Amino acid sequence: MIELQHVWVERQGRTILADVDFEIARGEFVYLVGPTGAGKTTVLQLILFEERPNRGMVFVGEFDSQTLREQDLPSLRRKVGVAFQDFRLLRDRTVYENVAFALEVTGAPHAKVKRRTLALLSNVDLMHKRASYPDVLSGGEQQRVVIARALANDPFVLLADEPTANLDPEGTDRVMEIFSEVNARGTAVIMATHDAALVTRYRRRTISLVDGRLQAERKPA
Repeated sequence: MIELQHVWVERQGRTILADVDFEIARGEFVYLVGPTGAGKTTVLQLILFEERPNRGMVFVGEFDSQTLREQDLPSLRRKVGVAFQDFRLLRDRTVYENVAFALEVTGAPHAKVKRRTLALLSNVDLMHKRASYPDVLSGGEQQRVVIARALANDPFVLLADEPTANLDPEGTDRVMEIFSEVNARGTAVIMATHDAALVTRYRRRTISLVDGRLQAERKPA
C-alpha cells in the first residue's frame, strides 16, 4: 500500500534521508521513531507528496512519486488523513464546523456532512463540545478534533506527526485508544514519535531512523 524504495532526500547540500527502504501494508499500525531531526517528518511529507525524493521512488496506493501530477494531489490527499502536532484548527469555527469543513470542500451534500460529522464527533467523545471553539478546549480535546477531521473522508491511512507531544498522560491514553480503534476498523496508522515510553507501552511495528538512515525495525512480540 505504501512503499519507499531506496529513497534519498537532499536539501541545500544536506542529506535528510539516505537510502530509506520499507513497505507498509494496508491496515498496519507503524511507529516512526528517532530523535529530533532524524527524518520522521520528511517521511510523512513524502507519503503526502508534499515533497518528492531526489532519488528512489515513493508509492502510495495507486500513486507514485515519478508519475503523480499536480492535478492528482487533491484526490490523493482525500485518501490520506493527517493529524498535526500543532493542531491547525480554524480558530473562528466551532468543533463541528472544523470537522464538517473537511467534507464541505469535497462538495459532499449537506445531509452527508451532518451525518458523518456527528458520527465522527461521537467516535472521539466530543459530541458535547460540538458548539465550542478550539480556544476553550484542552490539548487532548483539540487533538481529538484534529483526528476526527483527518478521518472525515474515510482515508485508507492516517499520518500522525508527534500527536501526543503536547498532551498530558490522560490525553495521550485517549488519543492512543482512538488510534487503536481506527486501526481496528481497517485504517492504517503511521505515527511519528520520539516518545520511547509510549512505544514501549503500546507495542506496534517500529521503524527507527537516525540521521536520515534506517537503523532498525522491531515488530511487537
